[in-house]
Amino acid sequence: MTYSNPAAYRRFMGRWSAQLAPLFIRFVGVENGQRILDIGCGTGSLSTALLAVGPAVRVVGVDPMLDYVSFTREAVPDHRADFQTSTAEAMPFPDAAFDAALAMLVLQEVVDPLGAIREMTRVTRGGGQVAACQWDFHSGLPMQSIFWHAAEIFAPDQVARRRAGDNAIKRAGLQELADLWECAGLREVRTARLEVAMRFSSFDDYWQPFLAGATPTSRICGKPQSRNREPVGAGSSFPDF
Repeated sequence: MTYSNPAAYRRFMGRWSAQLAPLFIRFVGVENGQRILDIGCGTGSLSTALLAVGPAVRVVGVDPMLDYVSFTREAVPDHRADFQTSTAEAMPFPDAAFDAALAMLVLQEVVDPLGAIREMTRVTRGGGQVAACQWDFHSGLPMQSIFWHAAEIFAPDQVARRRAGDNAIKRAGLQELADLWECAGLREVRTARLEVAMRFSSFDDYWQPFLAGATPTSRICGKPQSRNREPVGAGSSFPDF
């Protein structure tokens, strides 16, 4: 997983994560007084929403990127939260240490998704919740669909190389994800679709975050070779999604 510049990521995708987090928490059924593990805590969107559930909630967030952990420690200055560096596949916690283990928008980025789910299960108490969510990369993310359509025209080789390295779970549907949970030994598996509205105030509001190169996807963007060449869509109105 190669990510950089937490502040740029927060503008690129973190603003949507902040909308998604409360929906995810309601789906899981997090309650006040629980100790929750936030896997791939990123810039702290899920942890922030978890802390808002109630005054007795405790959150531990892990992320493999030290600069993201440092960023989140400053962004979420709450004594009820602790953030540390760790991969999802091998976490430094004892068995049954948490009431729930949640992974928001991260499983598709780990090397071994099944191993990560098993590790989430190990650190969660019996009867607790193990849950994850990811974007619908098939048809539920117009923000990136538009980008990939243009990229396939102008940089087909780069797109092919990028997709060849994608984790298979990225293209999984709800049933495939449920099967993965059951393969990890989990029971009472349920799925749901969570929807957020992605609205942009202008083309620049949509496009500029891509140029910061905070993620493998956005790093495909390159500078125009000619100063007179405008980016696709410049000057046009941009629809709400």
